[in-house]
Amino acid sequence: CASCSEGRAEYRCDDCNDLQLYCQECAIERHLCNPFHRLQCWSGTHFRRTTLKKIGFRIQLGHPPGERCRNPVKAFADDFIVLDVSGVNEVAVDYCGCETAQAKSIQLLRSRLVPATGVDPKTAATFRLMEFYHLLHNQSKVSGFEFYNTLTRRTDNTGTCEIKSRYTSFMRMARMWYHLKLLKRFARGHDPRGAKATAPGSCAVLCPACPQPGINLPADWASAPPERSWLYRLFVGIDANFRLKRKKVSSDSADPGFNNGIAYFVEERAYKEHLDKHDKHDIEDTSTCNNHDAVKLANMRGSHGTAASGVATVECVRHDMKRPCSVGDLQKGERQVMTVVDVDSLYSS
Repeated sequence: CASCSEGRAEYRCDDCNDLQLYCQECAIERHLCNPFHRLQCWSGTHFRRTTLKKIGFRIQLGHPPGERCRNPVKAFADDFIVLDVSGVNEVAVDYCGCETAQAKSIQLLRSRLVPATGVDPKTAATFRLMEFYHLLHNQSKVSGFEFYNTLTRRTDNTGTCEIKSRYTSFMRMARMWYHLKLLKRFARGHDPRGAKATAPGSCAVLCPACPQPGINLPADWASAPPERSWLYRLFVGIDANFRLKRKKVSSDSADPGFNNGIAYFVEERAYKEHLDKHDKHDIEDTSTCNNHDAVKLANMRGSHGTAASGVATVECVRHDMKRPCSVGDLQKGERQVMTVVDVDSLYSS
């Protein structure tokens, strides 16, 4: 062994630059800081893939690295999967079972692992992986399916090993990661009332060039003379896309959204109630235009079985920046339900 010079040297790390061979005890000790590296074991004629779980390494949550809990609790069925940039890893996880132990999901998060569920999780992803996927998805537009297939290929590129599928769990963790990052960047963790106290539209980025009271306007902007008041006006417009149809494959109760009106999309329940209130009384005027692409797309057949027939938004017409709580799904094509809004609320929103 390159470390203790006593044990049988047969293990090396496939993700480290150090290619020396170590014994089983030293290989475990060297991977306390990163238990998701891939190992190779010398069989006498060649190296073969192995895992830290197979050589007896267990990850102890709720305690510092190297410290064992007096009352460890194994993960359900001792079958835990951690997704990391190294691939899909089977690991042995022990939760802390002390009298001061936190919930299992909290123990995972404090170890920089995103759990796939809050109730007895069996799958998690490292913060390192989620941040890498977040950046890659935004910059290269790679899909979650392609990214997950890349992880499985890094785990085994021969197709001869069966890898447990965690694609659904990965997409769920990605949604949670995006939402937590949104709350973090708008300082919601510093609110003593918690994330549930987030005001509607408070997590939307305002247009930096448009007039914003208290930010880029003088204190006397409201009493400016007519020859200067035009400098402080906000120009907004309505735009819609009738090609963005969404099939009714689920429901809000079965698949609720995390972003409940705190950014650009309106709050779903109040929006639907507003539409239902006008749906029974308002009569849509028949369009006299018969050769306009927007009208044809809005009124074309094929919207049966769709949860949304398009998307409409209110935006800054000068800089194409969406307003807070200004995006909503269309339910009846180009049909509009207008509401009188106080002009000052456009600024305060």
